[in-house]
Amino acid sequence: MSRIYFGLIFTATLLICSGCNKNSSQPNDLPKLYPCIITITQDDKPLKDAAVELVAEDRSNAKYKPVTKTDAEGKAVMSTYGYKGTPAGKYKVVVSKDVDDDFVYGTSSTGDKEVQKYNTYRTVEPKYSDVKTTPHEIEVVAGKNEFSLDAGKSVRMLYK
Repeated sequence: MSRIYFGLIFTATLLICSGCNKNSSQPNDLPKLYPCIITITQDDKPLKDAAVELVAEDRSNAKYKPVTKTDAEGKAVMSTYGYKGTPAGKYKVVVSKDVDDDFVYGTSSTGDKEVQKYNTYRTVEPKYSDVKTTPHEIEVVAGKNEFSLDAGKSVRMLYK
């Protein structure tokens, strides 16, 4: 799966899930969810604002896509369809982070300063952003699940 396609799917899923009504009852087909916190580091520091997705190895869990973003401490509190927690099972962990930079400013027709061009850069090595190559696997079990994973060295790769 291309990184662009993954990024679009992740973004759409995250937006849909963030809009879920947290006060409504959980859907009937959603299995029991267990707390799952993954701390992501890069260059021995917490990785802030990274996208984290769990991809189920078991086809019966494949339709559930636990996703979230890391906080300032690099912690990703996983949620599934907007509900905190993750179904039990084995997962591949996909981590990505993009940043926009190299802004070129111009003046709009109304005289306001506006961005005319910028570049997007990947800051996590590609192997961690692809389900086929990520070395990270976890198993979520009944009870509380906490994991610490390293996202390698910081990179600055132009997003194409």
